[in-house]
Amino acid sequence: MLRLALSPALLLFGCAVQAAPVADPSAVARIHAGIVDCPACNLQGADLSNTCVKGRDLHSADFDGANATLMCMSYANFSGATFRGTDLSGANLAFADLDGADITGATMTITSIKGTDLTKVKGLTQTQLDAACGDTHTTVPAGLAVHTCS
Repeated sequence: MLRLALSPALLLFGCAVQAAPVADPSAVARIHAGIVDCPACNLQGADLSNTCVKGRDLHSADFDGANATLMCMSYANFSGATFRGTDLSGANLAFADLDGADITGATMTITSIKGTDLTKVKGLTQTQLDAACGDTHTTVPAGLAVHTCS
């Protein structure tokens, strides 16, 4: 008897195909409702555009592949969170805690990182910094430079 385990990947013609990420619907609803302390919540692939989590606790949350365009995220705790492949265009991450966060492949077009310490962020590139808006209080790892906006 042959048994196949199809979750979290699907088997298609002998090849494993990774299923699209699926966010926890109750976590997404909490963000949209403004009940936003959501540590370690699963927000993978969710549409979080134009929502606000200012000053809230979302440490270790999984935002991978999410749409976080124009999201108000300033002063929030995102330590240990993952933003791999997340669209952060126009989001406000000013003064957010991103210690240990992973932003590999995140889009950061006109993302505000003013006053944010990015020295412990994983996956940060100069291309991301060139597209984002920082200031003299934004700190980045050695070898990278902040693009400032007025």
